[in-house]
Amino acid sequence: MKSFVKSYYHQILSLRVGMIFLLLNIGSVTTIQAQEKPNIIILFADDLGYGDLSCYGAQDVNTPNIDQLAKEGLRFTDFQVASSVCSPSRAALLTGRYPMRNGFPVAQGKIEKHKDYGLHPDEITIADVLLKEDYATLAIGKWHLGFNEGHQPIDHGFQHFYGLQSNWHTKHPDLDDVYFDRKPVKENVPFETLIGDYTNKAIEYMEENIENPFFLYLAYHSVHSPIQPSKEFIGTSKGSLYGDYVQELDYHVGRLTQALADKNLDENTIVIFLSDNGPALCHFGGSAGPLNGGKYTTMEGGFLIPAIIKWKGKFATGVNDTFLSSMDLFPTLTSLAGAEIPKDRVIDGKNITSILKTGKGTSPHEVVYYYNGTNLQAVRKGKWKLHLPRTSEDQPFWSKAENEKPFNGSNLKNIACRGLLVLGRPLLFNLDQDMGELTDVSKKHPEVVKELLKEAEKARKELGDVNSIGTDQRVPPFENIQEKI
Repeated sequence: MKSFVKSYYHQILSLRVGMIFLLLNIGSVTTIQAQEKPNIIILFADDLGYGDLSCYGAQDVNTPNIDQLAKEGLRFTDFQVASSVCSPSRAALLTGRYPMRNGFPVAQGKIEKHKDYGLHPDEITIADVLLKEDYATLAIGKWHLGFNEGHQPIDHGFQHFYGLQSNWHTKHPDLDDVYFDRKPVKENVPFETLIGDYTNKAIEYMEENIENPFFLYLAYHSVHSPIQPSKEFIGTSKGSLYGDYVQELDYHVGRLTQALADKNLDENTIVIFLSDNGPALCHFGGSAGPLNGGKYTTMEGGFLIPAIIKWKGKFATGVNDTFLSSMDLFPTLTSLAGAEIPKDRVIDGKNITSILKTGKGTSPHEVVYYYNGTNLQAVRKGKWKLHLPRTSEDQPFWSKAENEKPFNGSNLKNIACRGLLVLGRPLLFNLDQDMGELTDVSKKHPEVVKELLKEAEKARKELGDVNSIGTDQRVPPFENIQEKI
């Protein structure tokens, strides 16, 4: 009997020890799986042009840190955003959906008309998806997607927010205040202190989340107005104050990427660097490089931006010419985090994981649309881009052109600032041969014009246009969408 009891208790003890080891192993497997999910950092520059970085051909500006990121990752030559102005571009990046579809087609302003205007609560963001996958999520910097109740970053999947409501401005008392979540924590903040403060906060956040995956959305104000670099950067470039400002941005990107390496996070962190739209050429300078047009236009200079993506040892390196979109980040990052892409809505972005891993592949986008506010202005299919007729009345408030004369067939070289704002007939460009959109070939390829006009009609039916509502268009909560008042 004693030997039986002894044997029984020995078996129980063995079972308990085995259970403990099993639980420990399950815990370690869970930890490993969590750690295997990549950290994700999106560095979103503001108004940075295609030709503003030395790795994209800038001559008077030196950007060694961003250049190094490009050497270690994939640098894209045909990566586009979904709008050439701040708010719609940000909404499209975070949701993977055209601004006309996600309800944010025009820039949000501090005006009475926009008091209820914000990213709709029903929209699903990258942060929403990653938060459900046990990611820590933080937005830093410029939000500009509405700051009223229900539209703030912490209403859209971000556990915390540190930054400004929108653009820095002293005309409105709360637009130069730094917020933490919903409350201001610093008031009347000098503009030139923001970029360093944001970078410090980002590095602290990385340190706090070394043991679990994190998503950091860092939306710098640089190089949006005011063109006001910190004192120590003034005069550091061969160019103007704008060039100094770009070099300051590069310095802080370098601080962040160095911190990743120092903390041994480099190999498990996806770093994405891109701009929200092209440069504000007419107002503050910048360069679109070989492209025509800039911010506020549907020329390539407004939509085609510098973009770099790096995941050390996991993604390819080098230069990639595939036509891609910022909207592709939503389904791609969702997939890489092991989550499911929402099936209850149209996601316009495509999963480009295979292109990132191999550095090869064709564009997943058969047709793309260029809207200026709610006005459909261009359609692209492969190498062909068709600019559609439009009037001054069609334009959003930032692009109104009083007394503008229609394009007469000879002034394409003189539209770098304003773009094709008024157009009496369709213009066709072969972007493979003419990325500057300088030679109209519509008369040589009438069949292509006809095909793309049909694609434009499809877009109008689904996404709408300035004078029509689409079948899958989320309409903003105010009238006269294109107007400021």
